[in-house]
Amino acid sequence: MKSLGVLAATVHILDPSERIPAVLLAGTKVTELAVAEQITNPKCWHIPPGSAGESGKTTRKPKSAY
Repeated sequence: MKSLGVLAATVHILDPSERIPAVLLAGTKVTELAVAEQITNPKCWHIPPGSAGESGKTTRKPKSAY
């Protein structure tokens, strides 16, 4: 099978056939078009906005005067 390229970095993908998370290490030859599309598709890296109240910040209590 023809290689579409060799990974320069480790990437996390969704296995195209089993639909489970997978990790491909740097140096791996990419031969499946579905895998290459995941790696090069910017929508795969989009993080959806959190629901209201999930800003990632913790609420701080005011310091007491004592």
